[in-house]
Amino acid sequence: MRYLKILLIVSVIILLLFFFLKDVDLGKVKEILSTVDLIYPVLFFLGLYLQFFIRGYRWGLLLKPHKRKIPLITLYNYTVIGFLLNLLPGKIGEAARGILLAGEVKINRSYGLASVVLERMIDSIMLLMVFWVSLFFLPVHQSQLLTNLRNVSYYVFPFLLLFFLLFYLLNTERMFIYVEKMVRLCARVIPGRFRESLIRFALNFVKGLRLNLSPIDYIKLIGASAMVWIFLIPFYWILMQGFSFGKNIGVLESAPYFCLLVASASIPTPGMAGTFEAASKLGLKELYQVDVNAAAAYTLLAHFLILAVMIIPGLIAFWTKGFHLKTLKADLNSNPGNNAQSDLAAEPEPEQKTDDADNSNIEPREEKPGQEKKYDEMS
Repeated sequence: MRYLKILLIVSVIILLLFFFLKDVDLGKVKEILSTVDLIYPVLFFLGLYLQFFIRGYRWGLLLKPHKRKIPLITLYNYTVIGFLLNLLPGKIGEAARGILLAGEVKINRSYGLASVVLERMIDSIMLLMVFWVSLFFLPVHQSQLLTNLRNVSYYVFPFLLLFFLLFYLLNTERMFIYVEKMVRLCARVIPGRFRESLIRFALNFVKGLRLNLSPIDYIKLIGASAMVWIFLIPFYWILMQGFSFGKNIGVLESAPYFCLLVASASIPTPGMAGTFEAASKLGLKELYQVDVNAAAAYTLLAHFLILAVMIIPGLIAFWTKGFHLKTLKADLNSNPGNNAQSDLAAEPEPEQKTDDADNSNIEPREEKPGQEKKYDEMS
């Protein structure tokens, strides 16, 4: 099964790269790249790098109910480590950064993983918002691709809102007892020696999805989430200015192209190989009628810079934290927050002024004969 999966991924990459290189004159691509002023790639690189600090700040807000103060440099380090590991097959960086950070700051692993899930959901909604706003500045009728993207977004958005509503309901005091019963019912298929620890992990994961923030922190979270994407779009536009076609594209007009790239990055190919090229070439040709060779030149330069900004800071942070790719699995298993039992061991921050029911871990009560074991909240 493993080799079949690898074969499938490689086949998809080869197919996408074939369509990307089709009709492309590599000699002309090289000539176009030689005319690009160095200032544009440098600014693009710096912009992509600075986003990691915004993402780190937002991550700290999501984890605030479980750990009030996490240094920004720590959040930054594990953010870039996550981006680095996302270049590997399967995009393991998202889960790994949550686990590794949880181990360092001594919170439950389930809380770290839940914060990553919340990030991705918030990002999806924000990206759709940015895309819709950009439609006011780019006539939809000028491109069939843009019309199709708009129609798809209308179908996707209600599902995302439904997921948010579901997570909210699952984490209310009244509903949580039913969540526990559902988890225990589903866990009956799991062997007994693993069952209790996995139940605890699942329940703590659901609790980790609960955002118990102050109104000010909610405003900060929304602002930081919007800033992640609003901040990035101008730098993709700046890189376009290094090419002749960029002079005819406005900043807001470049937003649909950016959203298409981000959507393609969700496909789990190593280093976005093939998916980025196919999406970028398609977007530039269909949205802005860019020449195929100019589109290929921009795509190759942008992809190279994106990989560089993911690899260089990630490797530095990896080295700073003392991790090694060869021993990553052992590092994950050795972290204090990494197993289900330790998910129950960590206490909430004493300085945290939030409802104990929101931030405490799930602990079992002593079971009476003939009765099913229940879980209660630790006061």
